[in-house]
Amino acid sequence: MAELSSSRGSTTVNTAVYSKIAAQAAYKVPVVGSAAGGILGLGKYKDFDSRPKAKAEVLGSAVVVDLDLGLSYPSNVQQACEDVRNMVAADLRKYLGVEQVQTDIRVSWMSTPDEGTSNRRLR
Repeated sequence: MAELSSSRGSTTVNTAVYSKIAAQAAYKVPVVGSAAGGILGLGKYKDFDSRPKAKAEVLGSAVVVDLDLGLSYPSNVQQACEDVRNMVAADLRKYLGVEQVQTDIRVSWMSTPDEGTSNRRLR
């Protein structure tokens, strides 16, 4: 949890809030998806209709975000990851005032639309 203080009191923000904002920010990038379903990793399917997994850790004034996501194929992995990093940093800055963000990304799969996934429309 992170505490924000002022002369009128303090505000405590749970790390789950940081994680949720980061996951939603990553999901805004059109080629990003998430592994969904399954028990203990079995039966997972590729899902472009849900947010990727995110875990945030607050270290003083900095936040470290770990994202596990999938990408549509074909897409430029380097560009997609850069877009995700920029979106996560922008949203954490906008909603929580975080200035230092490190975003570590694990691309765990790539999928084409004909592999039985439901794809949202690309913008």
